[in-house]
Amino acid sequence: MASTTGNARLALGGLLLLGIADLGLINLKLAPEYAEEQAKQSHVPGARPEGTTSAKASAPRPPATPTPSVAVAPPPQPTPTPEPPNAAPEPTATTSALPVVSAVATTPPAPTAEPPPAPVVSTGKPAAVSDILFEIDSNLLTLSSKSTLDEVLKQLKANPSLRIHLRGHSDQLGSREHNLELSRKRAAAVENFFHANGIPHSRITTEAVGGMKPADPTNTPTAWARNRRVEIEWR
Repeated sequence: MASTTGNARLALGGLLLLGIADLGLINLKLAPEYAEEQAKQSHVPGARPEGTTSAKASAPRPPATPTPSVAVAPPPQPTPTPEPPNAAPEPTATTSALPVVSAVATTPPAPTAEPPPAPVVSTGKPAAVSDILFEIDSNLLTLSSKSTLDEVLKQLKANPSLRIHLRGHSDQLGSREHNLELSRKRAAAVENFFHANGIPHSRITTEAVGGMKPADPTNTPTAWARNRRVEIEWR
């Protein structure tokens, strides 16, 4: 009876082993343990040797009912994280080095009128002035003397501290009284020119000497022409 029960256990164990093997779930390490257990059962006293099992043991084994396979769910896949939109590249130092040129056309500034030059103020006395010459027995200013008078006028306006002294002369012809009066009129003619151009009387003095101080004492027409004059001295 004990041998029959042992055989039945062995048969049941074999069926279970086949079923588990069919499912692919048995650990291969259990196969040696099962073989060792089967060997122990074969040496139990009163047990039948191999090939002498009872009719119940030798009965045909029922077909193993296949155990339905258990579907193993795949591991959850990580949810893809949406990528952020492409950000614009940060500007580097080299991209901002170039200056930005404005496209707006600029109107050039209108030229401004330059102020008139200021008069040059002289601190010293100018150079000596040429004599103002006259025609015979006349006190009228000639055209040739105008350039000399204009230069003196410019110096007087540039330096308000300057003053002039006018000395009238005549040649040696004629009487002393006539030559003295003629030399006075010649000095007055030059003085009136400066008064007419803005020089006050306080800056001008006059003197009449007639023919007593000739520039050339010789009695020649050339000497007489040189003596009909007005001298201008800086004071």
